[in-house]
Amino acid sequence: SALRAVAVLKEISSLNIRAAKLFAKHMKISDQVNMLNENSYSIAVGTPGRLLKLTETKDGDGDEALSLEHTELILIDCAEDKKKFTVCASNDTAPDLMKLIQSGVIPQMKKRKTIKFGMF
Repeated sequence: SALRAVAVLKEISSLNIRAAKLFAKHMKISDQVNMLNENSYSIAVGTPGRLLKLTETKDGDGDEALSLEHTELILIDCAEDKKKFTVCASNDTAPDLMKLIQSGVIPQMKKRKTIKFGMF
């Protein structure tokens, strides 16, 4: 959820690394597309739904708004929410997460050996 994404951002704030905030409650998708087009980020934190939507959305040049082509590491936060669901088990997030993995992560893993994928 967006609440968990905010908590993760707070936890990594001491690293002093520029992080992209990619969840729906933060910005409109068009603003995030522009932000990703104009800036480079070492870390991006987002919800499965917004990450999926950004990989499916084209920017002004016709490229994916969020490309995983140069991504080195994808981590899925499997912390339980108040109802004891994880991002993999919640009806709100699991379908988007599975589609993101299938359409974005796995193709990159097949293309190159440098991308790493983990769940914690």
